[in-house]
Amino acid sequence: MTKRVVLIALSILLMTVGALTAIGGGAVMAVFGTSDTLDSGVQHVSTPTSALTLPVAAIQDASGVQAVLGSIRLRVTAIPAGPGGQIFIGIGPAAAVDRYLSRVGHDEATDVTLAPFRLTLVRHGGTVSAAPPGFQSFWVAEASGTSPAMSWTVTDGSYRLVVMNADGTAPVRFDAQVAITVPHLFAIGASLLAGGIVALVAGLLLLLAVLRSRPRPPGASPGYGVPSGVASGTKRPEPDSRR
Repeated sequence: MTKRVVLIALSILLMTVGALTAIGGGAVMAVFGTSDTLDSGVQHVSTPTSALTLPVAAIQDASGVQAVLGSIRLRVTAIPAGPGGQIFIGIGPAAAVDRYLSRVGHDEATDVTLAPFRLTLVRHGGTVSAAPPGFQSFWVAEASGTSPAMSWTVTDGSYRLVVMNADGTAPVRFDAQVAITVPHLFAIGASLLAGGIVALVAGLLLLLAVLRSRPRPPGASPGYGVPSGVASGTKRPEPDSRR
């Protein structure tokens, strides 16, 4: 009986892990698609301040991950909402960006969701006009113009994405599109989906096999059910009619 219980528990565990793995793999495939890209679509963004910053979370050992998956890339495009405007997009070390905007009014996105697109903003006050961002030397990637497009390979460290008017003035209004590309992610999702389905089916087959087998009563011998003293397949002796 103990072995039967263990096998049932094992089959349920196998089915649970398989189902969760398959769901996770399917979700990755649905979100990133065959292009391996998570895309926000074109979204209108605005701030009455001089800049909008989005923290790129501190990334550790990105080089190790990319050695396995390939280059993870962040791409940002922006178009000014008004005619004749020019937008600046840049990524810089968090400490350098914070110094640059320390006395400049700006909005910081504390939470970013790409699908669906949503920004949670925190306002930082300031009374100093921002110096034109294009003249700063700390940017690791930048683009500016009437329809700038910036692409950056994710690297170790803590960075901030900054969007401003090219002349540093307020307000800032633009239509933006943000995309993150992780190579081979669709293939990984497909592998997880297939592996999860295999585990789920294996667990189900194991459970059915256990449930169909007849449990042996405790202490029973392999020939349980045969009367004591009578061998299996042996005829019972006929009663003596002479008595």
